[in-house]
Amino acid sequence: MKILYHHRTRGEDAQGIHIRALCTAFRELGHEVHMVAPLQRRAEASPAATPAGADADDRDARPTLKGVPIPFWFYELLSLAYNGPAFVLLLWAVLRHRPAFIYERYSLFSFAGRLVAWLTRRPLVLEVNAPLSLELQTHGDLVLRRLAQRIEDWLCRRATRTIVVTQAMADIFAARGVPRERLMVMPNGVDGARFNPQVDGHSVRQRYVPAQARVVGFVGWIRPWHGVDGLIHACAALAPAYPDLHLLIVGDGPALPGLRKLAADLDLVERIHFTGAVERDAIPAHIAALDIAVQPDVTDYASPIKLFEYLALGRAVVAPDKPNIREVVDHDRSALLFPARDWDALAERLSNLLADDAARIRLGRRAAALVEEGGYTWQANARHVIASVCPSDATARDTA
Repeated sequence: MKILYHHRTRGEDAQGIHIRALCTAFRELGHEVHMVAPLQRRAEASPAATPAGADADDRDARPTLKGVPIPFWFYELLSLAYNGPAFVLLLWAVLRHRPAFIYERYSLFSFAGRLVAWLTRRPLVLEVNAPLSLELQTHGDLVLRRLAQRIEDWLCRRATRTIVVTQAMADIFAARGVPRERLMVMPNGVDGARFNPQVDGHSVRQRYVPAQARVVGFVGWIRPWHGVDGLIHACAALAPAYPDLHLLIVGDGPALPGLRKLAADLDLVERIHFTGAVERDAIPAHIAALDIAVQPDVTDYASPIKLFEYLALGRAVVAPDKPNIREVVDHDRSALLFPARDWDALAERLSNLLADDAARIRLGRRAAALVEEGGYTWQANARHVIASVCPSDATARDTA
């Protein structure tokens, strides 16, 4: 089967991970994928070029044009104007490749995919990773707010299938009038061949921490709203009781300078290790080096890729008790949850695991099993997409 994949991203960080992983999964299932993208070379770059980095809830601070910051109103006009060339490129690609359906990663003001799908009578699968009109309006950056939401809601209503990454996001769109039968909840996934309990993190531990250390950590692109400062405060509270406790912060980001200062202010410089940017291929070993992997905070409707990577590697996971997190894990079975942004409660959860090695190991084993049982892999996601559009093809492949 031929699939036409359209996106309007730079293809870096979590967006690039998602795009490449799903396209690879389609191809592994025997399908042919053709990409239509404004920056195709960057979108299909080697995964090794992607830093330890952003997650599904990451947001660019300001739009740029060739590296130069631009006003948001100008970005919105460019986004609307992009529909012109995108329509031509997509129409040409459909006529040339004759795909079974168009798969589009939603971008603000982007409606060319829907027009081409209607004109060529092709199904359109719309993947929505964030309700961008709401997200940008919340942060006060969106100028054409009403137009943005109208286009967003129209796309979600008119797509053959609208994929959202959490039930929490589905509820947002349903409340805005999108029929629930059009919505399909499909969380992010993980590449089980690269992220699994057999990955060895010993060399990473040797590089950063003493031999007998117990390591708590975070892996990802670090922005202020990710709550890593709260994780540092929690570890500071535990430091006197656990002299072998070390915190490993893997990744780069705008919040990093402030976190380094915070570590110094709390007299934790010898107990906190900042790796800076790490190549994507090295991420599994860095997660495997952790005894406890922490998701300090997350946007309410996001499906953080790092959570699935933590789970797949069999780490004991501590995460905020939010509906989108509870969609994936159960408290005290596959993860420990704490009230969102309650850093004292986070410290308590960490202490529970640091004081009970058997419980920590048991939690990690259940986490790894959850990925397999729940089908949280990119290949499983690709199968779900095919089944939602062409159920007869999916059934034929499963019975072959």
